[in-house]
Amino acid sequence: MFLGPFDRRKQRHRCDACTKSHLKCSGDSPCTTCVRRNQPCCYSVAAQKKSAILVDRGKQQTVGTYAVLRQDRVPQAPTQSIKSPSVSDPTFLYFFYYDIFLQKNKFTGLAAPQNDVKQLARQGDAETYLRDAMLALGAMQASKLCQVPKSKKTYYQSALESYTRAIAGLRRALSQFDRTHDPQPRAGILWTTLLLGLFELMHDSTGDGWLQHLVHGTAQALIAGGPSTCISGSCRRFFTESKVFEVCREIVFNRPTFLAEERWMALSASLRASSAWSRSLQALDALLDIVVMCSSLRVQAANLIDSLQSSTAAAPDIAHHAQAISTQGFALRAQLHDWASANHTSPAFQLSEEQRQDPPADDNKPNPDPAPQLLSETFFSATSIYLSGVFDYEITHWQTLNLLPLPTLSEDAIQQHVASILALSQRLVGETSLSPLLLLFPLRVASARARQAGQRRQIMELLGVVRASFAVAGAIVGDVEELWGRGGMVV
Repeated sequence: MFLGPFDRRKQRHRCDACTKSHLKCSGDSPCTTCVRRNQPCCYSVAAQKKSAILVDRGKQQTVGTYAVLRQDRVPQAPTQSIKSPSVSDPTFLYFFYYDIFLQKNKFTGLAAPQNDVKQLARQGDAETYLRDAMLALGAMQASKLCQVPKSKKTYYQSALESYTRAIAGLRRALSQFDRTHDPQPRAGILWTTLLLGLFELMHDSTGDGWLQHLVHGTAQALIAGGPSTCISGSCRRFFTESKVFEVCREIVFNRPTFLAEERWMALSASLRASSAWSRSLQALDALLDIVVMCSSLRVQAANLIDSLQSSTAAAPDIAHHAQAISTQGFALRAQLHDWASANHTSPAFQLSEEQRQDPPADDNKPNPDPAPQLLSETFFSATSIYLSGVFDYEITHWQTLNLLPLPTLSEDAIQQHVASILALSQRLVGETSLSPLLLLFPLRVASARARQAGQRRQIMELLGVVRASFAVAGAIVGDVEELWGRGGMVV
């Protein structure tokens, strides 16, 4: 720990911009001059002329000691300037930036799962692969935020080294887990696969690495344990936190998911019924189940169209299957309508701020975080368009089967949903700490129906926000540009 007058505390002085312009500086972060000029505000840390006086020299920083020290070092608002802690231990630095990553990338609004990660990482050598995964994310976040080329390269190299160690440790843990069938390390394995998947999303623009970790790591570990392992404890909290990732993977990459199985649907329903979640969190989880079923219907419809084009099935069989798919589509459309009615989602998407928030349980408690409801409304509009696209993207084939009406939306309704997605996405980026990664699904859906130049420009700006943190958004940008280039609207 640092003690005494040589403890390297920063003294307040003028920011870099005011110093360069020879202006008086308020000393705030950001200062009033930089706010008025709408320019970045940062304070260079003066080099220390004397060494710090240390107690317990040589003790390495751990997740435990970091948890105690972070309270005074980590910015509490995403709009504040991020200043790295002035310590020589890179481990502490990367834990600092790991926490910065968590602040900027909340997923469901639950706090307990992230506490589980830190608790697991404190357990010692058995969980070093989880600790390395945390350091890999922290170092990658540091490299993205750093503006000094030399330090940026150092952070990036450290991120790759920690990632490599985490992969090696995870493989050893998986081999031991297969032999012992001990349920205890499962939570650490699950969280490590998820964190490594997030690392790939930040690093790899193709998304292939994320799919490998999520499909062959996280999903397989959950499937191996079964729904019964997620009923309580840390695995339950992990399932709740990671579910949105699996749903987005299914939609964005158009691949089926185990979440559509009846036993996993039953698990989700039981968790909603037994959890002390806010109403907005319960609504979000219920909507994710509808998204899963819409995606499964999309797979069935695609298989039907393939059969129709190849004439591999008898006409009566195709007609019967098509009727069943259409019936499921109407049932899902009704579920979306019921969900919107139960959660006060207006068809005109003109809700006031008071309507968007859950009423407080009593006058002494603050209003719940509005982020889950904003995300729910964004996903609702995206899912509404997506369900219509199951049928109207291949409307000529459905018309040959004489299946009218179909559960499609009118163009006016679709454009209302597009406008809602863009407005809500702007709010999510500007007003909440939800991860911009969650916008890939709604923005990809909206891009296929964006007709106006202003809409397309806004979509690209929002995708740019996602891309600043997650390289995988580059693949979506390429798809959208190709889509608009050929004038199509196929997701």
